[in-house]
Amino acid sequence: MARMLLGALKKAGYDAFLASREIAYSKRPGLEHLAARKAAAHAEARRLLAGFDGSGKPALWFSYHPYDKSPDFLGEEICAALGIPMVTAEPCKTGQGPNGEWLPWRAESMRIISGAAMNLVMTHSDREFLASFVPDEKVQWLDPFIDTDLLVAEHVVENPWRAGGTRLLTVGMMRPGAKLESYTLLAQALGLLRDCSWSLTIAGGGPCEPEIRAMFASFAERVTFLGERSAGEVLGLMEMCDALAWPGCREAYGMVFLEAASRGKPAAALNTMGVPRVVEHERTGLLATPPDAETYAACLRTIITDASLRERLGRGAESFVERERSGAKAAQRLRHVIDGVLADWRR
Repeated sequence: MARMLLGALKKAGYDAFLASREIAYSKRPGLEHLAARKAAAHAEARRLLAGFDGSGKPALWFSYHPYDKSPDFLGEEICAALGIPMVTAEPCKTGQGPNGEWLPWRAESMRIISGAAMNLVMTHSDREFLASFVPDEKVQWLDPFIDTDLLVAEHVVENPWRAGGTRLLTVGMMRPGAKLESYTLLAQALGLLRDCSWSLTIAGGGPCEPEIRAMFASFAERVTFLGERSAGEVLGLMEMCDALAWPGCREAYGMVFLEAASRGKPAAALNTMGVPRVVEHERTGLLATPPDAETYAACLRTIITDASLRERLGRGAESFVERERSGAKAAQRLRHVIDGVLADWRR
Protein backbone atom coordinates (compact mmCIF):
# COMPACT_ATOMS: atom_id res chain seq x y z
CA MET A 1 0.00 0.00 0.00
CA ALA A 2 2.91 2.39 0.62
CA ARG A 3 4.04 1.91 -2.98
CA MET A 4 0.47 2.33 -4.21
CA LEU A 5 0.09 5.59 -2.28
CA LEU A 6 3.35 6.97 -3.65
CA GLY A 7 2.17 6.12 -7.15
CA ALA A 8 -1.22 7.72 -6.54
CA LEU A 9 0.40 10.90 -5.24
CA LYS A 10 2.40 11.11 -8.46
CA LYS A 11 -0.74 10.44 -10.50
CA ALA A 12 -2.36 13.30 -8.62
CA GLY A 13 0.32 15.60 -10.01
CA TYR A 14 2.56 15.94 -6.97
CA ASP A 15 6.33 15.64 -7.00
CA ALA A 16 6.21 12.91 -4.36
CA PHE A 17 9.37 11.16 -3.23
CA LEU A 18 10.58 8.85 -0.47
CA ALA A 19 12.20 11.21 2.01
CA SER A 20 14.00 8.69 4.21
CA ARG A 21 14.63 5.01 4.87
CA GLU A 22 15.08 5.56 8.60
CA ILE A 23 13.33 2.78 10.54
CA ALA A 24 10.67 3.96 12.97
CA TYR A 25 9.28 0.50 13.80
CA SER A 26 10.34 -1.32 16.96
CA LYS A 27 9.79 -4.97 17.82
CA ARG A 28 10.33 -4.33 21.53
CA PRO A 29 8.45 -1.87 23.76
CA GLY A 30 11.14 -0.95 26.30
CA LEU A 31 11.53 2.75 27.02
CA GLU A 32 15.17 2.50 26.00
CA HIS A 33 14.03 1.48 22.52
CA LEU A 34 11.62 4.41 22.45
CA ALA A 35 14.46 6.78 23.34
CA ALA A 36 16.67 5.21 20.67
CA ARG A 37 14.00 5.70 18.00
CA LYS A 38 13.61 9.35 19.00
CA ALA A 39 17.35 9.91 18.87
CA ALA A 40 17.66 8.26 15.46
CA ALA A 41 14.79 10.35 14.11
CA HIS A 42 16.42 13.51 15.45
CA ALA A 43 19.71 12.69 13.73
CA GLU A 44 17.94 11.86 10.47
CA ALA A 45 15.93 15.09 10.68
CA ARG A 46 19.16 17.10 10.99
CA ARG A 47 20.49 15.36 7.88
CA LEU A 48 17.33 15.98 5.86
CA LEU A 49 16.98 19.59 6.94
CA ALA A 50 20.54 20.30 5.87
CA GLY A 51 19.61 19.15 2.38
CA PHE A 52 16.51 21.33 2.05
CA ASP A 53 17.44 24.71 0.58
CA GLY A 54 15.00 27.41 -0.41
CA SER A 55 13.94 25.68 -3.61
CA GLY A 56 13.94 22.15 -2.23
CA LYS A 57 11.74 22.64 0.80
CA PRO A 58 8.75 20.28 0.63
CA ALA A 59 5.24 21.68 0.91
CA LEU A 60 3.82 18.78 2.92
CA TRP A 61 4.90 15.65 4.79
CA PHE A 62 2.89 12.50 3.93
CA SER A 63 3.21 9.83 6.62
CA TYR A 64 2.07 6.29 5.90
CA HIS A 65 0.79 4.02 8.69
CA PRO A 66 1.95 5.68 11.92
CA TYR A 67 0.89 3.61 14.92
CA ASP A 68 1.97 2.49 18.38
CA LYS A 69 5.05 0.55 17.27
CA SER A 70 6.03 3.15 14.68
CA PRO A 71 5.39 6.76 15.75
CA ASP A 72 6.53 9.25 13.12
CA PHE A 73 9.04 11.21 15.18
CA LEU A 74 10.89 12.14 12.01
CA GLY A 75 7.85 13.67 10.33
CA GLU A 76 6.95 15.55 13.47
CA GLU A 77 10.38 17.18 13.66
CA ILE A 78 10.56 17.99 9.95
CA CYS A 79 7.13 19.61 9.98
CA ALA A 80 7.95 21.69 13.04
CA ALA A 81 11.27 22.86 11.61
CA LEU A 82 9.92 23.74 8.16
CA GLY A 83 6.47 24.93 9.18
CA ILE A 84 4.69 22.49 6.86
CA PRO A 85 1.60 20.31 7.45
CA MET A 86 1.54 16.56 7.91
CA VAL A 87 -1.04 14.22 6.38
CA THR A 88 -1.18 10.66 7.65
CA ALA A 89 -2.65 7.63 5.90
CA GLU A 90 -3.81 4.57 7.84
CA PRO A 91 -3.01 5.83 11.33
CA CYS A 92 -4.03 3.13 13.79
CA LYS A 93 -3.25 1.31 17.03
CA THR A 94 -2.02 -2.14 17.95
CA GLY A 95 -2.39 -4.26 21.09
CA GLN A 96 -1.10 -2.54 24.21
CA GLY A 97 0.57 -5.74 25.48
CA PRO A 98 -0.48 -7.86 28.48
CA ASN A 99 0.98 -5.36 30.93
CA GLY A 100 0.54 -2.19 28.94
CA GLU A 101 4.08 -2.30 27.60
CA TRP A 102 3.17 -0.35 24.47
CA LEU A 103 1.13 2.37 26.18
CA PRO A 104 4.02 4.89 26.28
CA TRP A 105 4.50 4.32 22.55
CA ARG A 106 0.77 4.71 21.95
CA ALA A 107 0.77 8.03 23.77
CA GLU A 108 3.55 9.29 21.52
CA SER A 109 1.83 8.03 18.39
CA MET A 110 -1.48 9.59 19.38
CA ARG A 111 0.21 12.91 20.11
CA ILE A 112 1.82 13.01 16.66
CA ILE A 113 -1.33 11.85 14.86
CA SER A 114 -3.43 14.47 16.64
CA GLY A 115 -0.99 17.12 15.46
CA ALA A 116 -1.39 16.19 11.80
CA ALA A 117 -3.35 18.55 9.59
CA MET A 118 -5.37 15.62 8.20
CA ASN A 119 -5.62 11.87 8.76
CA LEU A 120 -6.83 9.48 6.06
CA VAL A 121 -8.48 6.31 7.35
CA MET A 122 -9.32 3.18 5.38
CA THR A 123 -11.20 1.08 7.97
CA HIS A 124 -14.00 1.61 10.48
CA SER A 125 -11.82 0.41 13.35
CA ASP A 126 -9.22 3.08 12.59
CA ARG A 127 -11.95 5.70 12.33
CA GLU A 128 -13.30 4.68 15.73
CA PHE A 129 -9.84 4.85 17.26
CA LEU A 130 -9.16 8.34 15.96
CA ALA A 131 -12.60 9.53 17.09
CA SER A 132 -11.38 9.21 20.69
CA PHE A 133 -8.75 11.96 20.33
CA VAL A 134 -8.87 13.62 16.87
CA PRO A 135 -11.56 16.15 15.83
CA ASP A 136 -13.85 15.00 13.03
CA GLU A 137 -12.67 17.77 10.73
CA LYS A 138 -9.15 16.31 10.79
CA VAL A 139 -10.23 12.84 9.60
CA GLN A 140 -11.30 11.82 6.09
CA TRP A 141 -11.91 8.54 4.31
CA LEU A 142 -9.67 7.01 1.66
CA ASP A 143 -10.91 3.74 0.22
CA PRO A 144 -8.39 0.88 -0.01
CA PHE A 145 -7.31 0.79 -3.65
CA ILE A 146 -4.96 -0.89 -6.09
CA ASP A 147 -3.01 0.65 -8.94
CA THR A 148 -3.09 -1.90 -11.75
CA ASP A 149 -0.41 0.08 -13.60
CA LEU A 150 2.03 -1.24 -10.99
CA LEU A 151 0.95 -4.88 -11.40
CA VAL A 152 2.75 -6.99 -13.97
CA ALA A 153 1.90 -10.69 -14.06
CA GLU A 154 4.54 -13.30 -14.80
CA HIS A 155 3.52 -16.29 -16.89
CA VAL A 156 3.34 -19.53 -14.93
CA VAL A 157 4.27 -22.43 -17.19
CA GLU A 158 3.05 -25.41 -15.20
CA ASN A 159 -0.46 -25.88 -13.84
CA PRO A 160 -0.03 -26.49 -10.09
CA TRP A 161 -3.65 -27.57 -9.51
CA ARG A 162 -2.91 -31.29 -9.64
CA ALA A 163 -6.23 -32.75 -8.51
CA GLY A 164 -8.48 -30.94 -10.99
CA GLY A 165 -11.86 -29.50 -10.12
CA THR A 166 -12.36 -25.87 -9.12
CA ARG A 167 -8.97 -24.21 -8.83
CA LEU A 168 -8.65 -22.43 -5.48
CA LEU A 169 -5.67 -20.18 -4.74
CA THR A 170 -4.40 -19.16 -1.32
CA VAL A 171 -1.77 -16.44 -0.91
CA GLY A 172 -0.40 -15.59 2.51
CA MET A 173 2.75 -15.49 4.58
CA MET A 174 3.13 -18.43 6.95
CA ARG A 175 3.79 -16.60 10.18
CA PRO A 176 2.26 -16.68 13.68
CA GLY A 177 -0.79 -14.63 14.53
CA ALA A 178 -3.55 -13.67 12.12
CA LYS A 179 -1.97 -15.41 9.10
CA LEU A 180 -1.74 -18.71 10.96
CA GLU A 181 -5.35 -18.27 12.09
CA SER A 182 -6.42 -17.92 8.46
CA TYR A 183 -4.58 -21.06 7.42
CA THR A 184 -6.07 -22.96 10.36
CA LEU A 185 -9.61 -21.91 9.51
CA LEU A 186 -9.08 -22.65 5.82
CA ALA A 187 -7.89 -26.17 6.58
CA GLN A 188 -10.85 -26.73 8.89
CA ALA A 189 -13.29 -25.51 6.25
CA LEU A 190 -11.78 -27.59 3.44
CA GLY A 191 -11.94 -30.62 5.72
CA LEU A 192 -15.72 -30.22 5.55
CA LEU A 193 -15.70 -30.16 1.74
CA ARG A 194 -14.16 -33.51 0.84
CA ASP A 195 -17.27 -34.33 -1.18
CA CYS A 196 -16.66 -31.37 -3.54
CA SER A 197 -14.35 -31.29 -6.54
CA TRP A 198 -11.58 -28.81 -5.80
CA SER A 199 -7.83 -28.38 -5.91
CA LEU A 200 -5.82 -25.87 -3.87
CA THR A 201 -2.56 -24.10 -4.63
CA ILE A 202 -0.83 -22.23 -1.80
CA ALA A 203 1.73 -19.49 -2.42
CA GLY A 204 3.54 -18.41 0.70
CA GLY A 205 6.35 -19.28 3.05
CA GLY A 206 7.49 -18.57 6.57
CA PRO A 207 8.30 -20.05 9.97
CA CYS A 208 4.91 -21.76 10.36
CA GLU A 209 5.17 -23.75 7.12
CA PRO A 210 5.71 -27.18 8.78
CA GLU A 211 2.70 -26.61 11.03
CA ILE A 212 0.56 -25.47 8.11
CA ARG A 213 1.58 -28.38 5.91
CA ALA A 214 0.47 -30.72 8.70
CA MET A 215 -2.97 -29.05 8.75
CA PHE A 216 -3.57 -30.05 5.12
CA ALA A 217 -1.95 -33.48 5.34
CA SER A 218 -5.22 -35.44 5.42
CA PHE A 219 -6.08 -34.21 1.90
CA ALA A 220 -2.54 -33.56 0.67
CA GLU A 221 -3.30 -35.02 -2.76
CA ARG A 222 -5.46 -31.96 -3.47
CA VAL A 223 -2.99 -29.34 -2.23
CA THR A 224 0.16 -27.93 -3.86
CA PHE A 225 2.59 -25.84 -1.80
CA LEU A 226 4.61 -23.50 -4.02
CA GLY A 227 6.50 -21.64 -1.30
CA GLU A 228 7.06 -17.91 -1.39
CA ARG A 229 6.61 -16.43 -4.87
CA SER A 230 7.27 -13.05 -6.44
CA ALA A 231 4.48 -10.52 -6.85
CA GLY A 232 4.46 -11.16 -10.60
CA GLU A 233 4.20 -14.91 -10.13
CA VAL A 234 1.32 -14.48 -7.70
CA LEU A 235 -0.54 -12.37 -10.25
CA GLY A 236 0.10 -15.05 -12.86
CA LEU A 237 -1.39 -17.65 -10.53
CA MET A 238 -4.39 -15.39 -9.94
CA GLU A 239 -5.00 -15.28 -13.67
CA MET A 240 -5.01 -19.09 -13.74
CA CYS A 241 -7.19 -19.80 -10.70
CA ASP A 242 -10.97 -19.85 -10.40
CA ALA A 243 -11.23 -18.15 -7.01
CA LEU A 244 -9.20 -16.80 -4.11
CA ALA A 245 -9.63 -18.79 -0.90
CA TRP A 246 -8.34 -16.70 1.97
CA PRO A 247 -10.33 -16.13 5.18
CA GLY A 248 -8.58 -12.88 6.14
CA CYS A 249 -8.65 -13.38 9.92
CA ARG A 250 -8.08 -10.03 11.64
CA GLU A 251 -7.03 -8.37 8.37
CA ALA A 252 -7.05 -4.58 8.27
CA TYR A 253 -8.50 -5.14 4.78
CA GLY A 254 -6.10 -7.27 2.72
CA MET A 255 -4.46 -6.17 -0.53
CA VAL A 256 -4.59 -9.76 -1.78
CA PHE A 257 -8.35 -9.43 -2.30
CA LEU A 258 -7.92 -6.38 -4.52
CA GLU A 259 -5.10 -8.09 -6.41
CA ALA A 260 -7.35 -11.06 -7.18
CA ALA A 261 -10.23 -8.74 -8.09
CA SER A 262 -7.98 -6.91 -10.55
CA ARG A 263 -7.60 -10.26 -12.35
CA GLY A 264 -11.36 -10.80 -12.37
CA LYS A 265 -11.33 -13.45 -9.65
CA PRO A 266 -13.86 -13.65 -6.80
CA ALA A 267 -12.85 -14.23 -3.19
CA ALA A 268 -14.24 -16.36 -0.38
CA ALA A 269 -13.47 -14.57 2.88
CA LEU A 270 -14.74 -13.74 6.35
CA ASN A 271 -17.06 -10.90 7.25
CA THR A 272 -14.63 -9.51 9.81
CA MET A 273 -12.50 -6.44 10.54
CA GLY A 274 -11.74 -4.52 7.33
CA VAL A 275 -12.31 -7.35 4.86
CA PRO A 276 -15.76 -6.03 3.81
CA ARG A 277 -13.99 -2.85 2.69
CA VAL A 278 -12.40 -4.82 -0.17
CA VAL A 279 -14.76 -7.78 -0.67
CA GLU A 280 -18.41 -6.91 -1.25
CA HIS A 281 -20.71 -9.84 -0.48
CA GLU A 282 -22.42 -11.27 -3.57
CA ARG A 283 -20.84 -8.58 -5.75
CA THR A 284 -17.09 -9.32 -5.75
CA GLY A 285 -17.06 -12.46 -3.62
CA LEU A 286 -18.73 -14.19 -0.71
CA LEU A 287 -18.31 -13.32 2.98
CA ALA A 288 -18.91 -15.78 5.80
CA THR A 289 -21.26 -14.51 8.51
CA PRO A 290 -20.61 -15.30 11.31
CA PRO A 291 -16.90 -15.61 10.55
CA ASP A 292 -16.27 -19.23 11.51
CA ALA A 293 -15.16 -22.45 9.83
CA GLU A 294 -18.66 -23.78 9.19
CA THR A 295 -20.01 -20.66 7.47
CA TYR A 296 -16.73 -20.21 5.64
CA ALA A 297 -17.00 -23.78 4.38
CA ALA A 298 -20.50 -22.93 3.11
CA CYS A 299 -19.10 -19.94 1.17
CA LEU A 300 -16.37 -22.12 -0.31
CA ARG A 301 -18.89 -24.81 -1.25
CA THR A 302 -20.94 -22.25 -3.17
CA ILE A 303 -17.86 -20.85 -4.92
CA ILE A 304 -16.64 -24.35 -5.78
CA THR A 305 -19.92 -25.72 -7.12
CA ASP A 306 -21.45 -22.72 -8.92
CA ALA A 307 -19.43 -21.79 -12.01
CA SER A 308 -21.94 -19.21 -13.22
CA LEU A 309 -21.80 -17.45 -9.86
CA ARG A 310 -18.01 -17.43 -9.98
CA GLU A 311 -18.14 -15.83 -13.41
CA ARG A 312 -20.62 -13.18 -12.27
CA LEU A 313 -18.65 -12.38 -9.13
CA GLY A 314 -15.43 -12.24 -11.14
CA ARG A 315 -16.93 -9.64 -13.46
CA GLY A 316 -18.16 -7.70 -10.46
CA ALA A 317 -14.73 -7.85 -8.84
CA GLU A 318 -12.96 -6.53 -11.92
CA SER A 319 -15.51 -3.75 -12.35
CA PHE A 320 -15.20 -2.85 -8.66
CA VAL A 321 -11.45 -2.30 -9.01
CA GLU A 322 -11.66 -0.44 -12.32
CA ARG A 323 -14.49 1.90 -11.37
CA GLU A 324 -14.11 2.41 -7.62
CA ARG A 325 -10.73 1.27 -6.33
CA SER A 326 -8.23 2.22 -9.02
CA GLY A 327 -5.07 4.25 -8.68
CA ALA A 328 -6.75 7.00 -10.68
CA LYS A 329 -9.67 7.19 -8.24
CA ALA A 330 -7.27 7.30 -5.30
CA ALA A 331 -5.30 10.06 -7.00
CA GLN A 332 -8.46 12.15 -7.38
CA ARG A 333 -9.26 11.67 -3.70
CA LEU A 334 -5.74 12.53 -2.58
CA ARG A 335 -5.70 15.63 -4.76
CA HIS A 336 -8.94 16.83 -3.19
CA VAL A 337 -7.72 16.25 0.36
CA ILE A 338 -4.17 17.55 0.00
CA ASP A 339 -5.11 20.64 -1.99
CA GLY A 340 -7.59 21.45 0.77
CA VAL A 341 -4.96 20.98 3.46
CA LEU A 342 -2.45 23.19 1.65
CA ALA A 343 -5.05 25.91 1.03
CA ASP A 344 -6.03 25.97 4.70
CA TRP A 345 -2.39 25.91 5.81
CA ARG A 346 -1.48 28.96 3.73
CA ARG A 347 -4.29 31.12 5.13
